[in-house]
Amino acid sequence: MRPINFSGSNLDFVQAYDGINHKVWNATTGPMVALRAAIRDHYTNEQCFKCAYCRQVKREVHGLSWDVEHIIAKSVHPRFLFEPENLALACKECNLSKSNKEVLTVRLGDKSPYPRAQDSFCIIHPHYDRYSDHMDISILSGKVLFIPKNKHKGRETFDMCNLVRFSYEYGGWDSFNYGLTKEISEFLKNCPKNATPQKISELLGFLNTTVDSDFAEEAS
Repeated sequence: MRPINFSGSNLDFVQAYDGINHKVWNATTGPMVALRAAIRDHYTNEQCFKCAYCRQVKREVHGLSWDVEHIIAKSVHPRFLFEPENLALACKECNLSKSNKEVLTVRLGDKSPYPRAQDSFCIIHPHYDRYSDHMDISILSGKVLFIPKNKHKGRETFDMCNLVRFSYEYGGWDSFNYGLTKEISEFLKNCPKNATPQKISELLGFLNTTVDSDFAEEAS
């Protein structure tokens, strides 16, 4: 994902920022309004309308659906308020769950530069990590399930962003295995008795449930 490149009046505003008062972010008038809109527009396109953490697609472009996300919380390290690689777009639900929780595995001093090593973060970093290396997203019968691939970044992102909410809200069955078994049973019940192996293979294609969760630039 390409970080935003500030220019013109937006660059002037960023360069004038004192690195301390992160509350300038919340201004409802003046240059901050246009700057927030530019950041939102940039990362909406870069992320292909996918949330940085749950990777669910929302085609809306306004702030009622999306929050500009500070990966390292702006209240914790305000000097990174406009750091392009600390910015991304997150859905309201993920951003609210993540809040200002600790995402770093390293301790930063007051003048430490922005950490750019992957292992400096305990969650999936939208600029530095390939999401599919740490998390699988499966969809079956319209139901979404997140499956962490490891106990560090995958599990931490799952917990910090409350991705279990998808299982609670859309699950409708005891487990994903139960849902998969149910789908196969329904298929076998309705499968024509004279179906060829090729036709059966084609019909079973829907059971490949893992979806592409990476941004377009990561997958290329």
